[in-house]
Amino acid sequence: MPTSHDLLTPTEHEAAQLLVTLAWRLDGGQLVSTDQMLARLCSISTNDVAMASIVLLREFAHSVAPVLQRPPIKILDHLRVWLAGRAGASG
Repeated sequence: MPTSHDLLTPTEHEAAQLLVTLAWRLDGGQLVSTDQMLARLCSISTNDVAMASIVLLREFAHSVAPVLQRPPIKILDHLRVWLAGRAGASG
């Protein structure tokens, strides 16, 4: 059975790698060449970046769910509620 990772096109895979690398560097305060990575990510089609984001979110939810003892759908529900609250606060 193929994993979500196996179903990504090469461009979607590149987008996923860029998203993770950017998040990792920005979280650690490492700004070296992040502008170049962000520029490359912006040059990838929106659909490819969206698919990469979906796969990353699914992987994240599946990887933390056992630690948190919560099913992935509950984690995604929490993220949805959190984002809705943030949208209300900024608008």
